[in-house]
Amino acid sequence: MTNNQLWPFIPADAKSLVELGDSGTKEHYQRINPQGEYISIDAEDPNRDISPSSVDCLLCNDALSHLPQPGVFLEQAATWLQPEGQVLARVANPQHWHRIVHLLRGNWEYNPIHQFTRNSIKELFAAAGLRVYEIQTIDSKGEEFPEFLRLMAPIIPALGIDSATFATQTGAAEYLIRATKSPTPPRRLFIQTIMMAPTGCDRVRVIEPDTFSATIPGVRTFSQVKSANLNAGLPNEEKVFIWQRTILSYPDSIPQLKQLLQRDYLIVAEIDDDPLRRPEYEENNFLSYRGCHCVQTSTAPLAAYLRQHNPNVAVFPNQLAYLPPWGDGDPTAAPGGRRGDGEITIFFGALNRENDWQPIMASLNKILSQHQGRVRCQVIHDRRFFDALAIPEKEFTPFCPYERYLEILSSCDLALLPLAETRINSMKSDLKFLECAGHGAAVLASPTVYEQSVITGETGLIYHNTTEFESMLNQLITDGEMRQRLATNAYHWVAQNRLLCQHYRQRRDWYLQMRDQLPRLNQELHDRVPELIDN
Repeated sequence: MTNNQLWPFIPADAKSLVELGDSGTKEHYQRINPQGEYISIDAEDPNRDISPSSVDCLLCNDALSHLPQPGVFLEQAATWLQPEGQVLARVANPQHWHRIVHLLRGNWEYNPIHQFTRNSIKELFAAAGLRVYEIQTIDSKGEEFPEFLRLMAPIIPALGIDSATFATQTGAAEYLIRATKSPTPPRRLFIQTIMMAPTGCDRVRVIEPDTFSATIPGVRTFSQVKSANLNAGLPNEEKVFIWQRTILSYPDSIPQLKQLLQRDYLIVAEIDDDPLRRPEYEENNFLSYRGCHCVQTSTAPLAAYLRQHNPNVAVFPNQLAYLPPWGDGDPTAAPGGRRGDGEITIFFGALNRENDWQPIMASLNKILSQHQGRVRCQVIHDRRFFDALAIPEKEFTPFCPYERYLEILSSCDLALLPLAETRINSMKSDLKFLECAGHGAAVLASPTVYEQSVITGETGLIYHNTTEFESMLNQLITDGEMRQRLATNAYHWVAQNRLLCQHYRQRRDWYLQMRDQLPRLNQELHDRVPELIDN
């Protein structure tokens, strides 16, 4: 097993992270939270002078079983933790079926200093003043495991062992333990999402927030594309059901909403684009928003519109989940080590932007012709924009995976972010600026949307007409020092203000707040959609 088994559970906002051993966690974690402090403890000598109540999370990986005194270490480590601090650990399971078979054959190979079963794990942590709130199994069954269970079937009842428990315990190669110093059990919340628009917006609106939310004790997340398993919740969980960009049909979707209400879900609509772009929303009496307890969205203008259909709206702006290191140790360089010398690469990549770039295309070609041979363009998805560029130094990439998109963006020096002043555009988010800033590309942007985020002259440039566009683009091409300064300032602004690690808990807190107000929300929902009341 690799040590990164614990990485998905590290609290993304941990200010201080301590690891027993070194598994490359520092590099991984600083992409999520570059402000966080990382301390590695030598597993051979785990004694360290760490201030009491200063640590948010302790990673133990698979080292606990090999410590001479794991209980003593955990007691000491518990004093380092702040009151809500967590411990994440991996412990090998001595009851794994491979080890049982090896023992029966006289070939015992597993020889740590200590061996822990599920029960003794809980006892070990409890003795240190830590509450184990979750133990997951890291399975390693193999093709022969069913045959092992079949052979053991006559013996298990005779030993007074439950067959299901035996199968779970012997199938686990390791246990993943999540514990907290808090004496209060975490409130259990199940966040379930049906993704109806998985291309383009699922990552930033569902997948990454879910990944971060799942690091909060008591929170479990689950998403599916265009389907939903309403049996996925557990009896002790408070449930949230999120319709991501779903167009509910009136009245055909009423039975689905009734079913969610009967199963005690908080029903949430998720939308990050102007609903009036799709006439189907209005044609179905805006049931997608009226038929939910509440709505979550990405911008304040969107929220203002949505409150016409549902007063319970929360704004969760788009954020960057990961940030590449800046300049590979060179403070004057951008991510990837670019210093802005030599050929300049301009980036443009967007969906449905033809009406936005047409007003600046003549000006763009004018400036490009003045710098023929020194400037090249990278274009993603928009073939018409690519064809309209009047220089041969250009490269086109069709719609591509997000990782490839970021790779191309990271190779560029500046990016064009045009948005015309329209109703639809006014409701869009500034995500494109965040991505450019996070990957070292200075931006030349329109005032629509971006004027709310870009500090012109400091973190980018804002143009208001074609004359300004030409002047600013020419300056960005010719003035490498200014271009690098804008990119550097934007990167650090995003690092300090717009990382998901700084905001992700807001969703969980709002869901719990809405769960606490379900009687009011149910009454409002029935007032808006009387058809939901069972007769």
